[in-house]
Amino acid sequence: MNDNGAGDGRLAPRWLARLGWSGLMVAGAVAGVVAAIVAISVVLPYLAPVIFAVILAAVLQPWFGWMCRHRLRPAAAAAVATAAVPLIVGVLVVVVVIGLRGQGAAWEQTAQAAADRLSSATGADLVTPAVDASQRREVLLGLAGTVLTGTMAVVMLVFAVLVALYILFFLLIDGRRFGAGIERRAPLPAATTRQMLADAAGRLRRYVVGTTFVATLDAVVIGAAAAVLRLPLVFVIALVTFATAYVPYLGAWVSAIFTVLVALGAGGVDAALWMLAVVLVTQNVFEGLARPLVFGAALDMHPLAILAVTVAGGILGGILGVFIAVPLAAIVVSWRRTLTSLRSPSDAPAAQA
Repeated sequence: MNDNGAGDGRLAPRWLARLGWSGLMVAGAVAGVVAAIVAISVVLPYLAPVIFAVILAAVLQPWFGWMCRHRLRPAAAAAVATAAVPLIVGVLVVVVVIGLRGQGAAWEQTAQAAADRLSSATGADLVTPAVDASQRREVLLGLAGTVLTGTMAVVMLVFAVLVALYILFFLLIDGRRFGAGIERRAPLPAATTRQMLADAAGRLRRYVVGTTFVATLDAVVIGAAAAVLRLPLVFVIALVTFATAYVPYLGAWVSAIFTVLVALGAGGVDAALWMLAVVLVTQNVFEGLARPLVFGAALDMHPLAILAVTVAGGILGGILGVFIAVPLAAIVVSWRRTLTSLRSPSDAPAAQA
């Protein structure tokens, strides 16, 4: 073989072979990343019930433990904690409905005024058919096809909720058994595994607390703006803003449309524009700054890291990815620190030698 690595002329030069292997490695890495992204985007929606059940189990675990310590059987405590989830959601819906019905006259006048202004501005009447009783039958007939096509989606949503509640019940009642099984099978000391599981549950609880804090800030700011503009349904606006803040992206759209329509009907175009400005600033600028800071303090992560993993979660998993990206990243960072601290004592004598 000569010095340039060409061999006897039948082999490729060494630099060309290295370049080829490097190209294959890059291509394989890219293909692996693409396959992982596709797999996550396909599998993640089917894991939604399990993901929400795990998060709810971590949040409800302290309450479940408190009920068990007060001589309530684990099965009964798990049933009470599981039933509390749909009960709270139902109470929120009932409160909103009661608030709308309690101010039915104001809501009907607001909706009618919003319909008139939308009709004059766009030339299309989108609200009056839903308000006018004489036109509701035609509207319902027109929406029949949409309702039929959406029935399957509703059925799947109800099924996913039932599956999540079913999993939640057994996660609560058999949580210690599951934890003990993981401790036996994990290639780590039992105390370390127990600590990592407890830390993961704690960070999920902190994430929910941070989300609640941000939702409260949104509700207070938008509700105060509605009160300053003297809009009706101020309490309902604040409640809708608070409840929908737990749903990334979609919840912001729902609360914004509801609030701006109320402002348009009650105060006119000027009030609607002011309310739209407040909603946009609150949900994009104010929340965009507050959410990384709040989660960074609650989860012990840098705000820029919070922002980066949120964007990555949205790209990979959509709404569900945005919801779980931050707590998942916080758990991974915490576990990495735990494993690093576990290895550091054994590395210290070697470094000293």
